[in-house]
Amino acid sequence: MRIVDVRATTVTVPLEAPLRHANGCHWGRFVRTIVEVEADNGLVGLGEMGGGGESAEAVFRA
Repeated sequence: MRIVDVRATTVTVPLEAPLRHANGCHWGRFVRTIVEVEADNGLVGLGEMGGGGESAEAVFRA
């Protein structure tokens, strides 16, 4: 099995109220990047990473 494609899509989810967590909170929106890895046998794996935009693109390229 070999990887034939890797795709990343940044998504922004609007929040009705602040999302609170141990490190603080998110106000107004929640940004994540969905990562898809496709193999030559047709299997597709999904993952996610925090953030989006230029910072996520830099991590994705590394």
